[in-house]
Amino acid sequence: MRPSPTDAPAAPPLVRHYVRRFFTSLSRRPPSTVDAAWAASVATPAEHALLARLSNQDRRHLIDSARQVQAALGPDADPVWLRAALLHDVGKHHAGLGVIGRSFATVAAYGLGHARVRAWSARSGLAGRIGRYELHGEIGADELRAAGSPAPVAEWSALHHHRDRFAASAIPPDVLAVLDAADH
Repeated sequence: MRPSPTDAPAAPPLVRHYVRRFFTSLSRRPPSTVDAAWAASVATPAEHALLARLSNQDRRHLIDSARQVQAALGPDADPVWLRAALLHDVGKHHAGLGVIGRSFATVAAYGLGHARVRAWSARSGLAGRIGRYELHGEIGADELRAAGSPAPVAEWSALHHHRDRFAASAIPPDVLAVLDAADH
């Protein structure tokens, strides 16, 4: 007897996240006018300049993340957490990779090891771009600090792919959980 499709094991959450992100990334639709205006009202002009250079797909994701944080923390949420969610991926700009390149970079990091792929960031060409994609959180954190962002905004950028470092973070654990959930 063959198992029914409902008997098949569910894909792990991270796999579901990447599959969903891949398909939503195929759309080049810009954020709505309302969402773009809201993002501009949340970020400082220097932060908004970092956000504005990202692809439509990235900006839609970041706005969605910030909106989820706002919904979870309520209308009186500290705006620093909205900014953290809105800006955590600004370093992706330096990789210059499209959807397929990012997919390849993700597979390479898991297959070859994150540390090995991060070491490629100083190289030129595709390997360097893949390395910079793997380091986008840290690169973005440096840019956010240079833009005058509050420390927690830069910290979330550097931290958002490193759950193993959450316990040492100055960001309150309940806020970390909300930020993390909004990114997935």
